[in-house]
Amino acid sequence: MSRDYKNIIVFGYGRFGSTIANSLKDFKGNLIVAVNNNKEFELANLDGFKVVNFNLESDVSIQNLEITEDTIVVCAMDNNHENLFLALTIRELFLNNYIIAISDSIHLTDKFKMAGVNRVIDIYSISGNIIINILKNPIATKFLQGFINKSHEYTFREIKIKEGSPLNGKMLSEIDFSKYNIIFIGMIDEEMGNQFIFSTVGIDHKIDTNDILVFVGKEEDLIRFERECGG
Repeated sequence: MSRDYKNIIVFGYGRFGSTIANSLKDFKGNLIVAVNNNKEFELANLDGFKVVNFNLESDVSIQNLEITEDTIVVCAMDNNHENLFLALTIRELFLNNYIIAISDSIHLTDKFKMAGVNRVIDIYSISGNIIINILKNPIATKFLQGFINKSHEYTFREIKIKEGSPLNGKMLSEIDFSKYNIIFIGMIDEEMGNQFIFSTVGIDHKIDTNDILVFVGKEEDLIRFERECGG
């Protein structure tokens, strides 16, 4: 993405869209927040953004947003199905625009890529390689800063598995971390020489005593998980 972009339009002002928009407040070009419900419209308006409404089921409604070729489109709606449908619609209507989409699952990330999204920021994949690639792009860097900024309600936490943990001996694929409202980023596996393994490598691992799991989530949810599963 070497060209200069003068406009950014962020679709959605929920848990992801609001974070992204607020991290881009000092963007020198034209920043617009597009929403499809009154609640998000009011919130974005109160936060001082230029807000427009759109109808996800109407191509004309999206075309009327006057998205030009120098506009970066950010798909950041909370509903995964709506966000994917939006990405598909945007790519069909605007063949040459640079599209960024926020994903909270590996499967959704694959679908975004098939939909023609240029950059998927998968919050399950905040790995060294992803960070290096993103840092080459100053706009995407601000998204990343928005997620890990100390003022944000989400934080990273390392949890060491003790001998009495109910996770001991279980495979990662057996555990539903989402029920704790936390996101598994990766782990340090003792059996593999204390190597950090990102969740996106696609390899299943058995959890053992002294393994260290790395998560992102709200502090209270991380504390609850550590209390119940750390051992």
